[in-house]
Amino acid sequence: MSRSQKLTPLDKRILNRIQQEIPFICRPWDKIAKSLKVSEPLLLKRIAFLKKQGVIRRISATFNPRKLGYFSTLVAIKVAPVDIEEVARKLNVYPEVTHNYKRNSEYNLWLALVAKNRLRIKRIIAKLKKDKRIKQVLELPAVKLFKVDVNFKV
Repeated sequence: MSRSQKLTPLDKRILNRIQQEIPFICRPWDKIAKSLKVSEPLLLKRIAFLKKQGVIRRISATFNPRKLGYFSTLVAIKVAPVDIEEVARKLNVYPEVTHNYKRNSEYNLWLALVAKNRLRIKRIIAKLKKDKRIKQVLELPAVKLFKVDVNFKV
């Protein structure tokens, strides 16, 4: 959806609602539709449209990786600006990379790694450090988790 296309008031209500928990029942969309005072077919049509337009990337369950025994860390990388796109593409091949961002700072590539064990994270970081295009790598594991949640008021 381009900036010139505006969300309808209903689209905004839908987006605000589906960021909350989706009920674990046989017909969750029917219950959500009723809470929005629209029909289930209309709700599903608008969600499909918003997904097609790229406003909604996906609708999926969110797991707690720690409860599943996974390990995670934040990684900051210093790379020459000319190499950043290529290095980012290389990093995106790893399924353990969940987020990968270019930043305007000395450490200009930041990513989150989530892996089944610490050894896997250490191996990925070791490979990164061997890449000649990468100048420096900082591993920044969380010491304490304060918040992992996001809701955007549309």
